[in-house]
Amino acid sequence: MTEVLLLDGISGFLIKDSQEVYLSHLKRLCYTLENSSKGKLLYLKEPHVSQNFYEAELCLENGSIFILLNSSYPFVAFASSILYFDIQFVDHSLSCVVDALNIGFRVLSANELNQRLILDEKTHNVINKNSLNKAEINQIFHWKPKTIGDVIFNFWD
Repeated sequence: MTEVLLLDGISGFLIKDSQEVYLSHLKRLCYTLENSSKGKLLYLKEPHVSQNFYEAELCLENGSIFILLNSSYPFVAFASSILYFDIQFVDHSLSCVVDALNIGFRVLSANELNQRLILDEKTHNVINKNSLNKAEINQIFHWKPKTIGDVIFNFWD
């Protein structure tokens, strides 16, 4: 049985009891990843009006990796590139470090994030397992994301 990833408030819209995660959590995670990989943290960016996730770039020996943290739930993802409305999710060996920290983050795999989002236009519903609220479903039908990852890490305003 697959775990529900499309949780109420995951997109950043209309959360009753905010489960917000904070920049301090991402800093701690990034500095640990920086030390364990002998990389260099290039930047940390907070969510803003049109981005619902924290973003960090870690420069490694063989190139950069982006670390994403959803602003409502402690879901982490890795990406090889981040362009507006186009994130290339990847699996990365640093996910083992995140898991070993045992501080409550859940690393989402590229396979989970790249699952196709299935919409029923007639009933105005998301078919994928979810507990999304009505405001989020309205946003989904407005922005037309293609994947689950596009909902969890989005650029909607």
